[in-house]
Amino acid sequence: MHMLLEMSLLALLAQGIYSAPLQHQNISNTATGWNDTVLWNDLHTQAIDDRVYGWVDEPNTRGTLDILWSSLFTIFICTYTMLCLNVPAMDERLWRIIGRKVFWMGIAIAGPEFVLTIASGQWGTARESVTLFHSSGFTEWTLRHGFFADMGGFFVVPRVEDEQYDRPFPVTSKQLNWLVTNKFLPFPDTREEDMADKSKQDTIAKIITSFQVGYLVLQCIGRILQHLAITTLELFALAIVACSILTNICWLQKPLDVRTPIRLTLNASIGEIRRNRSLDAENWKHTPLDFVDDLGPTWNFNVQKFMGMPLPPYHERPVPRFGNDRFPNLKGAQETYLCFATLGYAAIHLAGWNWAFPTHVELILWRVSSVFLFGTTVLFWVFETTAAWHRRGWWGHLFRYFYSNQTKRAESERARLANQSSNNAKILPLPAEFWSILPLAVWYGVARGYLVVEVFMGLRSLEPSAYAVVNWTAFLPHV
Repeated sequence: MHMLLEMSLLALLAQGIYSAPLQHQNISNTATGWNDTVLWNDLHTQAIDDRVYGWVDEPNTRGTLDILWSSLFTIFICTYTMLCLNVPAMDERLWRIIGRKVFWMGIAIAGPEFVLTIASGQWGTARESVTLFHSSGFTEWTLRHGFFADMGGFFVVPRVEDEQYDRPFPVTSKQLNWLVTNKFLPFPDTREEDMADKSKQDTIAKIITSFQVGYLVLQCIGRILQHLAITTLELFALAIVACSILTNICWLQKPLDVRTPIRLTLNASIGEIRRNRSLDAENWKHTPLDFVDDLGPTWNFNVQKFMGMPLPPYHERPVPRFGNDRFPNLKGAQETYLCFATLGYAAIHLAGWNWAFPTHVELILWRVSSVFLFGTTVLFWVFETTAAWHRRGWWGHLFRYFYSNQTKRAESERARLANQSSNNAKILPLPAEFWSILPLAVWYGVARGYLVVEVFMGLRSLEPSAYAVVNWTAFLPHV
């Protein structure tokens, strides 16, 4: 009898579960101040003839896949549309060009401030080229011309005197200005429309990127205002987006994915040009115009050589293309802006200082890694500025300024300016500079590596409010 009664109660309970509508499920998180109600509609009770009639609201939650897709797609589209790499070699295969693009996308994800530094340096060099050409009387030269030249967009074809020197080679804006002002080459009649035609700017990709970036930024702002948790993956993506926006600003006038350079024919041979400067016709490293611009300093030609590493395969004479790894020669306000931009990028990760992590150990490791990321960036700028001042002779000038008479100070300033204008200022790295920055680079890599791993590991356990969506109607004015 008792068993029959128990079975009857279980049957009634099961019938109530499957027939009664589901009630509101309250999920609250007092830690973040979030309190929302999740309504689960019992579609079985609404179904008539296996159909559901009427208006069905969307769920006010999101899943792990939504977080992953939104963040990873934003990172991908930002780095893909942001990169404006230099012109490849004329006989380079497509798979090498694609591989180089993927490689630099990886750098833009692992260390977006490095790409920002290179872009800032290229922007500064393009601005200097405008000043140089305008002072030479060629006011048609624009910022886009400067970018196009320094990315290897202009190839000069020397007059054949010896078969050894009949190969075309790229020239920088500084080298091109020297050739034009010394009458070895007429001013290139290249319009901005011609360079824009060679550029492969994808308007649709830019529009998608703008919408995706705007969505991520607004999503983070909305979640902060409504006290909803933000995941570390979204914070990671936001930091990359911030750097990508600044990089895009620097590269705004740089043509994208140019494959074919513009050829300019010289009215002299390489031997005549170098003899004009009393130089040996064969004593050059990268191009016969090294005495104008030696293409340095770069990672491949300076740092790898200093470390005894093999040079890249494209190290030919003359070089078939300009590498993308040339270190910027930053000056004045531009260096200051870049310093604060890179510090701002590193500081974004400190926003997760008091966030809820799956374990307390992960919280401590996130804090330590974020501090290391910010601290190594600060120390890098301190060491690099010290080394740059040494290369430019500013420390000796500063010492003589305070401890010498006016005549010696004037002589010191003339010597400093002469040294700065010569190639001696480009010697890099100094031994002390290399061995002081190397430990910083190692610690930076370890800290950055942990942050990359943690943004995915942290998704295994999140606060409930991390899965809630922003209630955008709450921001609309109403009576």
